[in-house]
Amino acid sequence: MTDLDIGPFVTPQVAGIELATASTPLQRAAGRLQAALPPGWRVEIIDAPRARSTQSALGSHGRQPVLRVVMPE
Repeated sequence: MTDLDIGPFVTPQVAGIELATASTPLQRAAGRLQAALPPGWRVEIIDAPRARSTQSALGSHGRQPVLRVVMPE
C-alpha cells in the first residue's frame, strides 16, 4: 500500500484574517477592496442595522450584510 502524508490543512487568509468557511461573493469583494486600500485601513463585514419600523418595505428577509471600511486612527 502507498503511504500518503498530506500534512496540515491551511486555510486562506484575507487581510490577515483566517477564513474558516467557504468563500462568499461578499468575502471576495471584501478581499479585493482590502487589497486596494492604503496600509492601516481595514474592511469589515457587518450585519445590516435593523429597520426602525417593524414593517419595513423589504420585510424581515431584506437585511443583508454590508462592507464597512475603517480608516486608521
